[in-house]
This record gives sequence, C-alpha cells and structure tokens, in this order.
Amino acid sequence: MYKLFHKAAPSGKMGKPEFKKYIDDLALFKKVDQNEEYDQLFRGYDRNRDGTISFKEYLQYHLGIVFSTEELFEIVFSMYDADGNGYITKEELEEVVTNSTRWMGDCDVESKEVQDLVKQEVEKIVSFVDSNRDGQISKEELSIAAEKHPELLEKLKNLA
Repeated sequence: MYKLFHKAAPSGKMGKPEFKKYIDDLALFKKVDQNEEYDQLFRGYDRNRDGTISFKEYLQYHLGIVFSTEELFEIVFSMYDADGNGYITKEELEEVVTNSTRWMGDCDVESKEVQDLVKQEVEKIVSFVDSNRDGQISKEELSIAAEKHPELLEKLKNLA
C-alpha cells in the first residue's frame, strides 16, 4: 500500500488531481466521464477535509472499508455528507448512489426507471434512519441506526 500511495503522491500528500489519476489508473469503474472528480470517494479518504489525503488517511480508509472498523462509520458518513455540515440530505444520498451506479456502468442513470429506483432506495434509507423526521440524517441518527442494524453501514458502503 505504501508503494501504491507514494507512486500516486510522491510528495506524501494526494490532492484531487493526483487522486483522480490514482482512481483512473486503477480502472475500477466501467463507465466514467473524463471530467469525473470522484468527490464522494475523495471525501471518504480526506478525513480532516483539508483538501489532501495523507498516507495515514489512506490507510484509515482502506482498513475501515476492508475490516469494517469504527472508521467505517466516519468514512461512510463523509462520503455522503457532501457539504460537510454534519447531515446527509436526500439530495446528497441521491447524488452518491447515482454516481456509483453510473461508474459501475450496468445501468443508464439518465433513464426514468433508474432514477425512480434510486429515489425509492433513498426514501427507504431516510425513512429508516431519520428518527426525528426532518428529512435529513444526522451523525447521531446514523450511529443509532447502525448500532441496531450493523448491516446498514455495509449497505451504505456498497451504494457509495
């Protein structure tokens, strides 16, 4: 992992351009627009939101994703909370799920059928997690729901 990180970020810090090249070089996704920035993934890595990914953050991401450690909660929340305000809105959920679906390349995310399915899935998630019914998911709400239903974080991880 050290070699892979430092190949992409020789300076020891990976900014958005280096991250984009790193993800593109891995060729993980079937269908990606050349202007894609992978913002949701970048947020998952960039834990302190300083606009760069350190080797420590890189390791935390991979350990959290692979071993489902406590880090997984923070990673998942960061990936969905686009504006960093501590809440996940329906729009943020839709954007992340739509992007991931597009990247996998199996569905036409512009079709009404796929958009409706994404909206339905988002509605299910919000209605399940949003305990105060304000239309958004707070860290506390997600934490409580994930404690009761650990599979929730796995589902959100897989949708991102």
